[in-house]
Amino acid sequence: MNSPRISGIAATLPIPDIDTDTIIPIEYCINRDRPNFDVALFRSWRYLDDGDERPEFLLNTDPYRNTKILVAGANFGCGSSREMAVWALVDFGIKCVIAPSFGEIFYDNCFQNGLLAARVSRSAATTLSQAIEQTIGLTLEVNVSEKTICISKSEIFQFELDNLRSEMLLHDLDPVAATLTQIDAIEGFEKRDRLRRPWVTPH
Repeated sequence: MNSPRISGIAATLPIPDIDTDTIIPIEYCINRDRPNFDVALFRSWRYLDDGDERPEFLLNTDPYRNTKILVAGANFGCGSSREMAVWALVDFGIKCVIAPSFGEIFYDNCFQNGLLAARVSRSAATTLSQAIEQTIGLTLEVNVSEKTICISKSEIFQFELDNLRSEMLLHDLDPVAATLTQIDAIEGFEKRDRLRRPWVTPH
């Protein structure tokens, strides 16, 4: 991520407990290379049994084919530990998912693949979803550094994000590389701990 800001068309799927099998069915995770996992994103919702698009599904309509930000219901990404669920979202072009809560493993997988998973209050998620439903093609702006989501200057919402995951996103780091950015603090803690508890450190 070269910029701390994510701006783009927002879509909403305000449904709780959307699991990883709904995001991408297991049969579409096999013998497939990046970056074409998006063809199976929300497969059962986007396509009929014969493979034709469901015209009523939001992401099959303009301007939502170009969705960059998705506002979802609570516990998004629950279920099996399927990294391909994140790949499908990223390959579609989605850069940020906003929800009151996420499946734990899915949440970690997001940051390892450059996708912002922004946790907001239930009331904020509801307000964002309603705004998207009321204005076709509504654009949201998300600021990773400030941990804010803006509909307008008068409507700003905070989201939860720890410093480690923020560093991972802003500087395209994996968990190890992000941890190493804090090496001075880690070594300082170890030094202080050795002084406080010398019996812990082997000689």
